[in-house]
Amino acid sequence: MSANKDNNGETGTDAVYIRNQFEYDRMQSIHEDIVAIERFHEMKDSRVDTIIYTVFVFEALVTGFLAGMITEHYYIVHSIKVLVLLPLRWYVFKQIGKHYFMLELCTWIHILIMFYIWSPWKPPGMFPALFLFAHGPLIWSVYYWRNAFVPHSSEKMCTLFIHIAPALVTWSIRWYSTPDQGFDLCANPTEPGVNGCNSIGWDELLLYPFIIYGIWMSYYVLIVFYWKEKIIKEKKYMTAFTIMSQEKKRGAIYTVTNCLGPKYQKQMYFSAYTLGAAFYIVMAYLCFISLVYNYIFFLGFVLVASYNGATFYIKVVGKEYYKSEEKKSE
Repeated sequence: MSANKDNNGETGTDAVYIRNQFEYDRMQSIHEDIVAIERFHEMKDSRVDTIIYTVFVFEALVTGFLAGMITEHYYIVHSIKVLVLLPLRWYVFKQIGKHYFMLELCTWIHILIMFYIWSPWKPPGMFPALFLFAHGPLIWSVYYWRNAFVPHSSEKMCTLFIHIAPALVTWSIRWYSTPDQGFDLCANPTEPGVNGCNSIGWDELLLYPFIIYGIWMSYYVLIVFYWKEKIIKEKKYMTAFTIMSQEKKRGAIYTVTNCLGPKYQKQMYFSAYTLGAAFYIVMAYLCFISLVYNYIFFLGFVLVASYNGATFYIKVVGKEYYKSEEKKSE
């Protein structure tokens, strides 16, 4: 028996599926709001939260000021922030069972950027690869993971830093460093300085990023899927893979990860992750060759993080404020 069709030509089964999917998305949004409100209520010491908020707002303003004032030396500021915020992120994530996130690609790129900045040995072609990662998979995580500028939350601010800061420091080195600083901006510069690397070869665009990515994937798989797999499952620690395999998310990575069922989730996750990373790396090439585009691109993600933060405060804090006002008026 054929399914009945409505006036729009949709079958009854399709209509039920659409209604169920809409209801699921609505309930998922409500659940996220409830979780955020519960976390907001957990802020027991308002003085500590006020200090955290003040520090992160001040830090953001100072970062913008110093990035414009001493752009060619901004890497020093970045290095100090890494030494403070990376350990802070590990501590915060340890408290909530997310410390295995410190093994993700973003931390690996941070380590390599610090190595590149301060090591006397700077392999030719390394900087373009780091620049492309910073303006590719890492900064796109701001959009994909909905990173937000929420100054009262050290968890959210550390996560935003780890995804957006590499783009800022590599931008400053790419476009404002001087030859005497010793940064090799590409393997075969046509002249000293930033203008000598207005184009890069295919090896710098694909080969070197592939080597960096391959090293990360090797140790990540060994630790997360073999050595620590039992502990992660028993204690229900969170990783990017567990989120993509267990929680319903919109996006290509979630869809591909789960398209063949639980048996092939790991294989499909890394296939989707690798293809996505390669795509964003190629797109980041435009940032490497165009200063104007680099400005627009980076500021676009600053806008995304600001919008996500505003959404959080309006949806969560705003709701709580209006509820308390309604109770007062009753």
